[in-house]
Amino acid sequence: MAFAPGSAAQGDCGQDNTHCPICLSAPTAPRMSKCGHIFCFPCILHYLGTSDNKWVRCPICFDSVNERQLKAVKWSDGPPHLKAGTVPPSASSSSFASDEFVARTGSTMHMRLVQRPQITTLALPRSRTWPSDLLPPHQAPFHFLPDVFKFAKFMLATPAYLTSDLSKDLDELATERRILIGMNDSLGLSFVESADQKVRDQIAKAIALDSSSLKKQIDKATRDQREIEERHAIQERNRKLEEAARLDNSDIPSEFLALKSSAPTRTSTPLPRNVEVAKAPQGPYRSGPRQRRNVNPPPPSTSTYYYYQDASGLPLFLHPLEIKILLSYYKSYSSFPDTISIRVESFTEGTVDDDLRKRCKYLAHMPEGADVVFIEADLLNVVGADGLKNFEGALKMRTARRKEKERKDDRARTRAEEKGKSNFSSAWSDSSSSHAYLTPVSVPPVENIEEHTQENASVMPLQEVSGAWGARSFASALHSAPASGNRGQPRPQPREVDEWDLDAAWHELERTAGGRKKRGARLVVLGSGGRRR
Repeated sequence: MAFAPGSAAQGDCGQDNTHCPICLSAPTAPRMSKCGHIFCFPCILHYLGTSDNKWVRCPICFDSVNERQLKAVKWSDGPPHLKAGTVPPSASSSSFASDEFVARTGSTMHMRLVQRPQITTLALPRSRTWPSDLLPPHQAPFHFLPDVFKFAKFMLATPAYLTSDLSKDLDELATERRILIGMNDSLGLSFVESADQKVRDQIAKAIALDSSSLKKQIDKATRDQREIEERHAIQERNRKLEEAARLDNSDIPSEFLALKSSAPTRTSTPLPRNVEVAKAPQGPYRSGPRQRRNVNPPPPSTSTYYYYQDASGLPLFLHPLEIKILLSYYKSYSSFPDTISIRVESFTEGTVDDDLRKRCKYLAHMPEGADVVFIEADLLNVVGADGLKNFEGALKMRTARRKEKERKDDRARTRAEEKGKSNFSSAWSDSSSSHAYLTPVSVPPVENIEEHTQENASVMPLQEVSGAWGARSFASALHSAPASGNRGQPRPQPREVDEWDLDAAWHELERTAGGRKKRGARLVVLGSGGRRR
């Protein structure tokens, strides 16, 4: 089961923020691929049916999508503790992006101290149930245990929980079926029926998991949780009684307390003189078997990682520099407070890889390629001015680097915009100059061309122009002398003829003269003063 941010209502949750990239509507019985994109179950089945293989390319990121890898989506609420001014969820078909719930500068964020033993990948906020016998570090916890649903990367779901969620998918598919029946969409209806059948098969498998051994495990976890809650309530009650008694003792006169402290105390009875105390044998010889050295390997390390994460469970972590400041103030990681409220100054994004795991070992349990966000915060309200005094240089240096990076990004963005505008203007000018069309050339029939050339030849001989195509070429027509009737008039300026017009005239001439094959007829094409290109 995959998780995606949504709204408060489970039935309509997330449908205002996420859309299926295939039908562009709210996801119906949503399913998530391994790349993190969410689709309608009927839509992704239809898309898979268009391929001859058992997999297709994701329409968003082109990663492979297989039906076996599709996971049911569980919508989760956004962080309710963030103040006004936070970034709202963006419309995306992904499970969650790193910039969806990042607080803006000046907003308040609540973080919890997460404790992860080095020998496990289970990381949960420190509380009365973690670490405890209720949550073994090497076993997957049940989803209903405290903080498991938000922070655990793996968990066990009860058959009743799975059946309840899958039944909601059946309700959504029934609504989609009624809509398609009204639209007479038989093709879409077939894939809705296929998705309905697959969901019913999943419900049958979930019901089959309900065995007696699983019921015993669930009952034991519920009973242990109730005992821990009762024990914690008793401890809280005793603590309050002790505080009240301490306040009452403050009203007692100091003379009475001093008198009480000077009362005689019980001393131990001395031993008789004839009784001797047994002493341990001295010297090189000792009674009893000789102890052997332990040749077994040492037990695994019990060290624990501590770090702060957003109280909503999103991958928003406190910056390592802030962790150093807290360590310098509290002297040990185990002394950190369970919850802190910080003011956000900025944030940096990152991706989990080998380099990040070496620098931040407490994030080694995160999957490779996961997006994480480090929050740069103002800890003045947590450690005070004295706690920040030793780190003023590092904080100023980080602020200077952040501002320099912002200036570089602004300059790069400005250069990119200017380059885009210049490329657009040059492309626009080139396209406007290349689309200057003139009057198309009219070409007379072949018979008229021959008569016209004979008349002109009788009036004035043509200027001999030699070329590769002979005297009857385009070049000869361009450089030929004007007719005698036009001597007194100024020579007209050559008109620019578009290549498209020349091609049209050529095809028109071929179509006109194509049906007639006159022996000895010459084909002459006259231009209208086209210039060289």
